[in-house]
Amino acid sequence: MHITIILILTYIACCFRVGTVPWKYFQLNARYFSKDQGIFSKLSIDALIPDRWRLYQVPDEPSLEPSKYPVFLKPEWGQNASGIYRADSLEDLHSIRHQLKALDGEERYILQQGAPGKREFEIFSIDVNKNDGNHDVVTVTEAVNDTEAFPINSKNNSNTRYVDISTGFNKEQLATLSHFLDEVGHFAISRMSVRADSLEELVAGNFHVIEVNLFLPMPINLLDESYGWKFKLNFIRRAMMSLAQATKAIKPADQPEAIFTRMMLYGHKRSPARRMNNLATRRSIT
Repeated sequence: MHITIILILTYIACCFRVGTVPWKYFQLNARYFSKDQGIFSKLSIDALIPDRWRLYQVPDEPSLEPSKYPVFLKPEWGQNASGIYRADSLEDLHSIRHQLKALDGEERYILQQGAPGKREFEIFSIDVNKNDGNHDVVTVTEAVNDTEAFPINSKNNSNTRYVDISTGFNKEQLATLSHFLDEVGHFAISRMSVRADSLEELVAGNFHVIEVNLFLPMPINLLDESYGWKFKLNFIRRAMMSLAQATKAIKPADQPEAIFTRMMLYGHKRSPARRMNNLATRRSIT
């Protein structure tokens, strides 16, 4: 929570310093916002992913019976792995569907194939000028989980720790990873989760994309417990200045999308009681 507050306050200060307004942040990736659904739709973003990196992912239906497990059920919109469930068998899948139907009713879920690859990586990027072929901030963080074979990694998973491995790549390799991001979309800020067997395979482009976060993607390298506050504050200042510059570079729109308002309304569709029941169900399943 402290890091999030510092990120926001530093971003606001940087926006005023470069001469822009911070609420324009929500227009940074506006071209990828689903106007019909009022969210950054997982399925719409999934359609942008090149076939060689894409996992099998479809709207879930009771009649679907995957040929391979595990599979993951994900809400059409969610943050920080919220509401994601893993099924290791058809029996698991039926059980999860039954409980979700009782809890969530109308919320649409997506069925996603489990990603192959031994290691999971988070590639975070800020790109001020989408036309210069250079990303101003790129970090690569590994989600390390030695307990679960197919984990639902997040900052809320006690078995997961995050290790910033950005310094293990040279400039050319980081540029290569940036170009991979550009093959998915020209995002001003993003965090892409992928699985690959090794760092070499990652740089070679042999990976699968689990998810692309475009709404509020945290630079997850800041969760590396080996970093002290001096490093974190220096990184935050540099990253938020780049983000403010990207915000200033946004071209004015005749009718800007009310992205923040629509996302907040979507996120509050479920009552607090239902969200608590959802959490209890997830714990009973896992």
